[in-house]
Amino acid sequence: MYRVALKNAGIETSCLGMGCASLGSRVSGAVGTRALERAWDAGLRWFDVAPAYGAGQAEEILGQFLKTRGSAVSEVGLCTKVGLLPPPQSGPKRLIRATLRPVMKAVGPLRAAIRRSGATANRRVDLTPDLLRISLEQSLKRLGVEQVALYALHNAQPEDMQREDLLRVLENLVTSGKARTISVAGDADAARAAALAGAPFGAIQLAHSETQTTPDPFEAARRAGLDTLTHSVFGVSGALADLQARMGRDKTVRQRLEAAGFTGPDAASAFLLARARAVNSEGVVLVSMLSNRSLMRNLPGGNGAPRTELVQLASDLGV
Repeated sequence: MYRVALKNAGIETSCLGMGCASLGSRVSGAVGTRALERAWDAGLRWFDVAPAYGAGQAEEILGQFLKTRGSAVSEVGLCTKVGLLPPPQSGPKRLIRATLRPVMKAVGPLRAAIRRSGATANRRVDLTPDLLRISLEQSLKRLGVEQVALYALHNAQPEDMQREDLLRVLENLVTSGKARTISVAGDADAARAAALAGAPFGAIQLAHSETQTTPDPFEAARRAGLDTLTHSVFGVSGALADLQARMGRDKTVRQRLEAAGFTGPDAASAFLLARARAVNSEGVVLVSMLSNRSLMRNLPGGNGAPRTELVQLASDLGV
Protein backbone atom coordinates (compact mmCIF):
# COMPACT_ATOMS: atom_id res chain seq x y z
CA MET A 1 0.00 0.00 0.00
CA TYR A 2 1.20 3.49 -0.88
CA ARG A 3 2.53 5.41 2.10
CA VAL A 4 2.42 9.08 3.04
CA ALA A 5 4.29 11.17 5.59
CA LEU A 6 2.26 13.08 8.16
CA LYS A 7 4.95 15.45 9.39
CA ASN A 8 3.22 16.92 12.44
CA ALA A 9 1.98 13.50 13.52
CA GLY A 10 5.57 12.31 13.12
CA ILE A 11 4.71 9.19 11.19
CA GLU A 12 4.90 7.60 7.77
CA THR A 13 1.76 5.58 7.28
CA SER A 14 -0.66 4.03 4.80
CA CYS A 15 -2.48 6.37 2.44
CA LEU A 16 -5.75 4.70 3.42
CA GLY A 17 -7.05 4.66 6.97
CA MET A 18 -9.61 2.40 8.58
CA GLY A 19 -12.66 4.29 9.74
CA CYS A 20 -13.90 2.53 12.87
CA ALA A 21 -17.21 4.33 13.42
CA SER A 22 -19.21 1.08 13.13
CA LEU A 23 -16.80 -1.22 14.97
CA GLY A 24 -18.89 -2.85 17.69
CA SER A 25 -22.27 -1.45 16.62
CA ARG A 26 -23.33 -2.10 13.02
CA VAL A 27 -20.40 -4.53 12.73
CA SER A 28 -19.80 -6.98 15.57
CA GLY A 29 -16.48 -7.12 17.38
CA ALA A 30 -15.65 -10.53 15.91
CA VAL A 31 -16.43 -9.51 12.32
CA GLY A 32 -14.65 -6.20 12.78
CA THR A 33 -11.54 -7.84 14.21
CA ARG A 34 -11.28 -10.12 11.19
CA ALA A 35 -11.52 -7.05 8.95
CA LEU A 36 -8.79 -5.32 10.96
CA GLU A 37 -6.58 -8.37 10.49
CA ARG A 38 -7.13 -8.47 6.72
CA ALA A 39 -6.53 -4.74 6.37
CA TRP A 40 -3.34 -5.05 8.44
CA ASP A 41 -2.08 -7.86 6.23
CA ALA A 42 -2.67 -5.61 3.21
CA GLY A 43 -0.46 -2.90 4.72
CA LEU A 44 -2.99 -0.58 6.32
CA ARG A 45 -1.53 1.09 9.40
CA TRP A 46 -3.82 4.07 10.15
CA PHE A 47 -6.90 3.65 12.35
CA ASP A 48 -9.45 6.34 13.11
CA VAL A 49 -11.55 5.89 16.24
CA ALA A 50 -13.37 7.82 18.96
CA PRO A 51 -14.97 7.12 22.36
CA ALA A 52 -18.43 7.35 20.77
CA TYR A 53 -17.74 4.94 17.91
CA GLY A 54 -19.29 1.51 17.85
CA ALA A 55 -21.80 2.52 20.56
CA GLY A 56 -18.81 3.05 22.84
CA GLN A 57 -17.06 -0.23 22.04
CA ALA A 58 -14.77 0.60 19.11
CA GLU A 59 -11.75 1.72 21.12
CA GLU A 60 -11.76 -1.41 23.29
CA ILE A 61 -12.12 -3.72 20.27
CA LEU A 62 -9.32 -1.93 18.43
CA GLY A 63 -7.20 -2.03 21.58
CA GLN A 64 -7.61 -5.79 21.86
CA PHE A 65 -6.60 -6.15 18.22
CA LEU A 66 -3.50 -3.99 18.70
CA LYS A 67 -2.38 -6.23 21.57
CA THR A 68 -2.01 -9.06 19.06
CA ARG A 69 0.41 -7.05 16.91
CA GLY A 70 3.25 -7.21 19.46
CA SER A 71 6.15 -4.88 18.76
CA ALA A 72 4.66 -4.04 15.35
CA VAL A 73 2.16 -1.80 17.14
CA SER A 74 4.86 0.88 16.94
CA GLU A 75 4.02 1.10 13.22
CA VAL A 76 0.42 2.10 13.91
CA GLY A 77 -0.97 5.58 13.42
CA LEU A 78 -3.92 6.24 15.72
CA CYS A 79 -6.37 9.09 15.81
CA THR A 80 -8.92 9.35 18.57
CA LYS A 81 -11.25 12.24 19.29
CA VAL A 82 -13.12 14.18 21.93
CA GLY A 83 -16.49 15.91 21.79
CA LEU A 84 -18.99 13.11 21.24
CA LEU A 85 -20.36 10.45 23.57
CA PRO A 86 -22.20 7.29 22.52
CA PRO A 87 -25.95 6.95 23.07
CA PRO A 88 -26.86 5.51 26.49
CA GLN A 89 -26.30 1.76 26.37
CA SER A 90 -27.53 -0.44 29.21
CA GLY A 91 -26.75 -4.16 29.30
CA PRO A 92 -30.18 -5.11 27.89
CA LYS A 93 -29.83 -2.53 25.08
CA ARG A 94 -26.48 -3.98 24.07
CA LEU A 95 -28.01 -7.46 23.98
CA ILE A 96 -30.89 -6.24 21.84
CA ARG A 97 -28.47 -4.48 19.47
CA ALA A 98 -26.39 -7.65 19.08
CA THR A 99 -29.52 -9.74 18.50
CA LEU A 100 -30.95 -7.36 15.89
CA ARG A 101 -27.66 -6.71 14.06
CA PRO A 102 -28.16 -9.46 11.42
CA VAL A 103 -31.75 -8.35 10.89
CA MET A 104 -30.82 -4.68 10.46
CA LYS A 105 -28.10 -5.63 8.01
CA ALA A 106 -30.56 -7.60 5.91
CA VAL A 107 -33.44 -5.13 6.09
CA GLY A 108 -32.30 -1.70 4.93
CA PRO A 109 -35.57 0.13 5.75
CA LEU A 110 -35.41 -1.10 9.35
CA ARG A 111 -31.86 0.19 9.73
CA ALA A 112 -32.86 3.54 8.23
CA ALA A 113 -35.89 3.81 10.52
CA ILE A 114 -33.77 3.15 13.61
CA ARG A 115 -31.27 5.78 12.50
CA ARG A 116 -34.04 8.34 11.96
CA SER A 117 -35.43 7.63 15.43
CA GLY A 118 -32.25 8.99 17.02
CA ALA A 119 -31.80 5.89 19.18
CA THR A 120 -28.30 5.36 17.80
CA ALA A 121 -27.25 9.01 17.61
CA ASN A 122 -24.08 10.07 19.39
CA ARG A 123 -24.35 12.86 21.94
CA ARG A 124 -22.42 16.07 21.47
CA VAL A 125 -20.78 17.47 24.60
CA ASP A 126 -19.22 20.85 25.27
CA LEU A 127 -15.45 20.98 25.20
CA THR A 128 -13.91 21.78 28.59
CA PRO A 129 -10.34 21.48 29.90
CA ASP A 130 -11.32 18.57 32.17
CA LEU A 131 -13.06 16.76 29.32
CA LEU A 132 -9.98 17.07 27.09
CA ARG A 133 -7.71 15.58 29.75
CA ILE A 134 -10.02 12.84 31.02
CA SER A 135 -11.25 11.72 27.61
CA LEU A 136 -7.73 11.21 26.27
CA GLU A 137 -6.65 9.32 29.40
CA GLN A 138 -9.62 7.00 29.02
CA SER A 139 -9.01 6.52 25.31
CA LEU A 140 -5.36 5.62 25.87
CA LYS A 141 -6.40 3.07 28.47
CA ARG A 142 -9.00 1.48 26.19
CA LEU A 143 -6.58 1.40 23.26
CA GLY A 144 -3.76 0.02 25.40
CA VAL A 145 -1.23 2.60 24.21
CA GLU A 146 0.65 5.50 25.78
CA GLN A 147 0.32 7.90 22.86
CA VAL A 148 -1.84 8.65 19.83
CA ALA A 149 -0.61 10.33 16.69
CA LEU A 150 -3.62 12.66 16.53
CA TYR A 151 -6.02 13.85 19.19
CA ALA A 152 -8.92 15.48 17.36
CA LEU A 153 -11.57 17.93 18.45
CA HIS A 154 -14.77 16.34 17.17
CA ASN A 155 -17.15 18.77 15.44
CA ALA A 156 -15.06 21.68 16.66
CA GLN A 157 -16.24 25.24 16.11
CA PRO A 158 -13.93 27.99 14.76
CA GLU A 159 -14.08 29.84 18.06
CA ASP A 160 -12.70 26.79 19.88
CA MET A 161 -9.33 27.48 18.26
CA GLN A 162 -9.12 30.76 20.18
CA ARG A 163 -10.04 29.50 23.64
CA GLU A 164 -7.04 29.92 25.93
CA ASP A 165 -8.33 27.36 28.45
CA LEU A 166 -8.50 24.67 25.77
CA LEU A 167 -5.23 25.66 24.12
CA ARG A 168 -3.28 25.34 27.36
CA VAL A 169 -4.56 21.81 27.96
CA LEU A 170 -3.95 20.74 24.37
CA GLU A 171 -0.39 22.07 24.49
CA ASN A 172 0.20 20.12 27.71
CA LEU A 173 -1.14 16.92 26.17
CA VAL A 174 1.37 17.27 23.34
CA THR A 175 4.35 18.20 25.52
CA SER A 176 3.54 15.32 27.89
CA GLY A 177 3.76 12.90 24.96
CA LYS A 178 0.19 11.65 25.10
CA ALA A 179 -0.58 13.03 21.64
CA ARG A 180 1.91 13.89 18.93
CA THR A 181 -0.25 16.70 17.61
CA ILE A 182 -3.78 18.08 17.75
CA SER A 183 -6.29 17.78 14.94
CA VAL A 184 -9.58 19.46 14.13
CA ALA A 185 -12.32 17.14 12.87
CA GLY A 186 -15.00 19.57 11.80
CA ASP A 187 -16.16 21.61 8.85
CA ALA A 188 -14.23 23.86 6.47
CA ASP A 189 -14.59 26.92 8.71
CA ALA A 190 -13.07 25.04 11.64
CA ALA A 191 -10.25 23.78 9.43
CA ARG A 192 -9.42 27.28 8.24
CA ALA A 193 -9.49 28.54 11.84
CA ALA A 194 -7.02 25.80 12.85
CA ALA A 195 -4.72 26.77 9.99
CA LEU A 196 -4.76 30.39 11.17
CA ALA A 197 -4.24 29.44 14.81
CA GLY A 198 -1.16 27.30 14.26
CA ALA A 199 0.28 25.24 17.14
CA PRO A 200 -0.86 23.13 18.88
CA PHE A 201 -3.02 22.33 15.83
CA GLY A 202 -1.08 20.18 13.40
CA ALA A 203 -3.77 18.51 11.32
CA ILE A 204 -7.28 18.85 9.92
CA GLN A 205 -9.82 16.15 9.12
CA LEU A 206 -12.64 16.94 6.70
CA ALA A 207 -15.40 15.26 4.77
CA HIS A 208 -14.37 15.23 1.11
CA SER A 209 -17.25 17.55 0.22
CA GLU A 210 -15.83 20.18 2.60
CA THR A 211 -12.60 20.30 0.58
CA GLN A 212 -14.60 21.80 -2.31
CA THR A 213 -15.70 24.91 -0.42
CA THR A 214 -14.35 28.40 -1.01
CA PRO A 215 -11.81 29.47 0.07
CA ASP A 216 -10.12 26.08 -0.17
CA PRO A 217 -9.48 24.80 3.39
CA PHE A 218 -6.85 22.38 2.11
CA GLU A 219 -4.87 25.21 0.56
CA ALA A 220 -4.96 27.09 3.86
CA ALA A 221 -3.91 23.96 5.74
CA ARG A 222 -1.02 23.24 3.41
CA ARG A 223 0.26 26.82 3.58
CA ALA A 224 0.24 26.45 7.37
CA GLY A 225 2.05 23.10 7.17
CA LEU A 226 -0.84 21.05 8.57
CA ASP A 227 -1.35 17.35 7.91
CA THR A 228 -4.58 16.56 6.03
CA LEU A 229 -7.09 13.72 6.34
CA THR A 230 -10.38 13.21 4.50
CA HIS A 231 -13.40 11.00 5.03
CA SER A 232 -16.87 10.35 3.56
CA VAL A 233 -15.38 10.04 0.07
CA PHE A 234 -18.53 8.33 -1.23
CA GLY A 235 -20.66 11.18 0.05
CA VAL A 236 -23.09 11.22 2.94
CA SER A 237 -25.71 12.58 0.56
CA GLY A 238 -25.49 9.83 -2.04
CA ALA A 239 -22.56 10.79 -4.28
CA LEU A 240 -21.84 7.15 -5.06
CA ALA A 241 -25.43 6.37 -6.02
CA ASP A 242 -25.59 9.55 -8.11
CA LEU A 243 -22.44 8.66 -10.05
CA GLN A 244 -23.62 5.11 -10.61
CA ALA A 245 -26.89 6.46 -11.98
CA ARG A 246 -25.08 8.91 -14.27
CA MET A 247 -22.87 6.15 -15.62
CA GLY A 248 -25.97 4.15 -16.41
CA ARG A 249 -27.73 6.88 -18.35
CA ASP A 250 -24.88 9.02 -19.72
CA LYS A 251 -22.65 7.28 -22.23
CA THR A 252 -20.09 10.09 -22.22
CA VAL A 253 -19.54 9.87 -18.46
CA ARG A 254 -19.19 6.11 -18.64
CA GLN A 255 -16.74 6.25 -21.55
CA ARG A 256 -14.53 8.88 -19.91
CA LEU A 257 -14.30 6.85 -16.72
CA GLU A 258 -13.58 3.69 -18.69
CA ALA A 259 -10.85 5.52 -20.62
CA ALA A 260 -9.31 6.46 -17.27
CA GLY A 261 -9.29 2.79 -16.25
CA PHE A 262 -12.45 2.60 -14.16
CA THR A 263 -14.48 -0.36 -15.35
CA GLY A 264 -16.66 -3.09 -13.91
CA PRO A 265 -19.30 -3.08 -11.18
CA ASP A 266 -17.16 -1.05 -8.76
CA ALA A 267 -16.06 1.58 -11.28
CA ALA A 268 -17.92 4.43 -9.58
CA SER A 269 -16.61 3.72 -6.09
CA ALA A 270 -13.08 3.13 -7.38
CA PHE A 271 -13.13 6.50 -9.14
CA LEU A 272 -14.46 8.38 -6.11
CA LEU A 273 -11.77 6.88 -3.90
CA ALA A 274 -9.05 7.63 -6.46
CA ARG A 275 -10.40 11.18 -6.78
CA ALA A 276 -10.23 11.64 -3.00
CA ARG A 277 -6.63 10.43 -2.97
CA ALA A 278 -5.80 12.83 -5.81
CA VAL A 279 -7.29 15.77 -3.90
CA ASN A 280 -5.56 14.73 -0.68
CA SER A 281 -2.41 13.46 -2.35
CA GLU A 282 -0.14 13.98 0.67
CA GLY A 283 -2.55 12.84 3.38
CA VAL A 284 -4.67 9.95 4.61
CA VAL A 285 -8.06 9.06 3.14
CA LEU A 286 -10.38 7.33 5.61
CA VAL A 287 -12.77 4.67 4.37
CA SER A 288 -14.99 2.08 5.97
CA MET A 289 -13.60 -1.41 5.42
CA LEU A 290 -15.22 -3.35 8.24
CA SER A 291 -17.36 -5.56 6.02
CA ASN A 292 -15.75 -8.03 3.65
CA ARG A 293 -17.48 -6.33 0.72
CA SER A 294 -16.15 -2.86 1.57
CA LEU A 295 -12.71 -4.25 2.36
CA MET A 296 -12.36 -5.99 -1.00
CA ARG A 297 -13.79 -2.96 -2.81
CA ASN A 298 -11.67 -0.27 -1.14
CA LEU A 299 -8.29 -1.84 -0.36
CA PRO A 300 -7.09 -1.81 -4.02
CA GLY A 301 -7.64 1.94 -3.99
CA GLY A 302 -4.56 2.31 -1.78
CA ASN A 303 -2.17 0.84 -4.31
CA GLY A 304 0.14 3.12 -6.28
CA ALA A 305 0.77 6.83 -6.22
CA PRO A 306 -2.18 9.24 -6.32
CA ARG A 307 -3.37 10.10 -9.82
CA THR A 308 -3.50 13.88 -9.63
CA GLU A 309 -4.93 14.17 -13.15
CA LEU A 310 -8.20 12.83 -11.78
CA VAL A 311 -8.87 16.17 -10.07
CA GLN A 312 -9.42 17.71 -13.50
CA LEU A 313 -11.47 14.74 -14.71
CA ALA A 314 -13.73 15.01 -11.68
CA SER A 315 -14.16 18.73 -12.36
CA ASP A 316 -14.96 18.06 -16.03
CA LEU A 317 -17.63 15.55 -15.02
CA GLY A 318 -19.03 17.74 -12.26
CA VAL A 319 -18.32 15.09 -9.61
